[in-house]
Amino acid sequence: MRGRSEAGFTLVELIMVLVILAILLALALPSYLAARRNAYFAEAAERLQEMREFAWSFYTEKQTFDGFSASPASTDNWDFSYPSCSGNTCQMVATGRPNTRVQGATVTVTLFGDGTSTVSSSGF
Repeated sequence: MRGRSEAGFTLVELIMVLVILAILLALALPSYLAARRNAYFAEAAERLQEMREFAWSFYTEKQTFDGFSASPASTDNWDFSYPSCSGNTCQMVATGRPNTRVQGATVTVTLFGDGTSTVSSSGF
């Protein structure tokens, strides 16, 4: 029998490396996806906060949301709207744009006349 003199890796060694890489990927992927989801949500929440402040300044001047209208600008991922603003309640919505990673997602902020607001989301 001759000793092995060829340089290189055996099949078992290569498979072990692939298994280790697969385990590391399985551990890291959920954290990455959660961070990405949070970044998309933060993008919508930041713009909705600006919209909230704009609507609130209108309310403090008029003491009602009646007559409030605005056309908020969209971003690459989100379309924004004020679907319902009247009386003491104003609703602002961010809807995920088609063909983006947030397609079908929705973030809604409801502003009340006492200055409080609620935030809800779906589709994440």
